Amino acid sequence: MNLLGVDVSGACATFSRLCYFGAPWYSVILQWYRQQRSEHYRYPSSNDDIQVVYESKNYIVVNKDDLVPIDAFDAPAQVNVTQQVKKWFEKREIDKFLRQDPPATEEQTEQWKKSLAQKVEDIRYSHRLDLGTSGCMCFARSTAASFLTYKAFIDKRVLKYYLALVHGHLHSSYPIYIDVPIGENASCYGRIMCTNDHPYCTHPKPAQSQVDILEHGEYDGKPASKVLVRILTGKRHQIRLHMNYLGHPIIGDYLYTEPIDYKPHRIMLHARSLTIHTDQELIDALAKDPFVTQMDPKWKKTKTIYPVNRW
Repeated sequence: MNLLGVDVSGACATFSRLCYFGAPWYSVILQWYRQQRSEHYRYPSSNDDIQVVYESKNYIVVNKDDLVPIDAFDAPAQVNVTQQVKKWFEKREIDKFLRQDPPATEEQTEQWKKSLAQKVEDIRYSHRLDLGTSGCMCFARSTAASFLTYKAFIDKRVLKYYLALVHGHLHSSYPIYIDVPIGENASCYGRIMCTNDHPYCTHPKPAQSQVDILEHGEYDGKPASKVLVRILTGKRHQIRLHMNYLGHPIIGDYLYTEPIDYKPHRIMLHARSLTIHTDQELIDALAKDPFVTQMDPKWKKTKTIYPVNRW
């Protein structure tokens, strides 16, 4: 990106990194910055731009877009995932109500409007994803359903797999098991995390991940690998830190790479699948793989080690 003939890309990346946890408008900065950098950048222009991958009477799972805030607290002026889900649900229910035969009376319509307003109000997310992470995100349709997902997370009855594009080619005949505690970095402002080998790591807690190598290839002309990561614990920025610990940081991770990896249009991390064993039902959702050449021409696969659709 040029400003008066001077390339200020590095400065913008550094500024966005400094502000990431320092102000409530950090996502606006990152949003603007990413839009300047990429021809492939995609950002929802409306509440209708949403993909539902699982739905039941208790839950809705959507394929969250990258760099979309979860709620209005993160970025009041932007489209957010919670708003998208509520608007999608409200529109769908209105369409069903208008198509019913015979048509509702005026009194029935008023009662239905109150009921719908309460149902929309009750929708809430069951877990969070990082701003730059795309993929499966679950929303509960009632307080009771929300409690049951919370209980499932506490009881470790949740299975989450992530896809990631990382720098370099990983080589291993077996899944790579990472057992490296994660804590907060006391040398940084805000909740920047680090592994316990960092000199300023405070209050490290156990963190385990399992990494399977799926593909080798190139991203923007440099060696890269597609990996499948199962997180056995749920620490903040766990996958990003564990891949960095292996020496293969996630492409586009502007927070934990040295030097800052600011050129890619997004963090190449995607919540591929989500399985939650609640006491009410089994939630099983799968989001399509976004890391394919058709969606991002900079990624070129050269070797398949384990097919994505067979794990």
